[in-house]
Parts: sequence; structure tokens; C-alpha cells
Amino acid sequence: MHELSIAQAVVRTVLAAVGDAQVEAVDLTVGALSGVVPSALEFAWEVAATGTPLEGAALVVTPVPTTVWCQRCAAVVAPELGFACPQCGDLSGDLRSGRELEVTSARLRAEQDEAVSA
Repeated sequence: MHELSIAQAVVRTVLAAVGDAQVEAVDLTVGALSGVVPSALEFAWEVAATGTPLEGAALVVTPVPTTVWCQRCAAVVAPELGFACPQCGDLSGDLRSGRELEVTSARLRAEQDEAVSA
């Protein structure tokens, strides 16, 4: 399960960007060909975030479909089996999306103002 090492890398990446700020949510894009199982990553996230400012933060995974450039159709298409263009059937190795694994944002928790009565 390499998702745990990926979750740990995401935690380190976010901490490097926000320091000790409390994080509410982390947005991540995951391509269909990235080799990452989103449900396993979400499980590993809880373990990796424990004891850090990201503990309790939501991991919001946005899937990215596989797309290729079809030269015959001059278009970016979602391929069918074997990277075949769904319009003309030509095969393409010109991958345009699907390998992503990116932290796109981290949302910080809003500071709570506590009223003090005298």
C-alpha cells in the first residue's frame, strides 16, 4: 500500500507551505493512471495526518480522467480500451491527462474569536 507514503508526502508538502497553521481541508487531484487508489489514500490520510496541524482535515480528492490527443480528429478525447479514439478508432500515445497527483490547495481553519466577559 504505497498510498501511506503518498499521504505522508502530501502532509509534508502542506506543512512546508503553511507551517503550524491549522488546516481544514486539502484538495488533491488524482489522475486515473496515477496508480493511486483514492479510497486507500483517504484511509492512509487519517494515519499520516495524526499528530500534525492537518489532523482532522478533510482530504478532498478530485479525479482526473485519462485523455489523449487524436491526430486524425485533431481533438483531445477520452480514449476507449487500448487508448483508441472513441470517434475514429485510431490509437494514440499522446497522453494529455491522467497521470496527475497534485496538491492543488490547502484551506486553513478560521480563527475563532472568543468573547471574554469581565
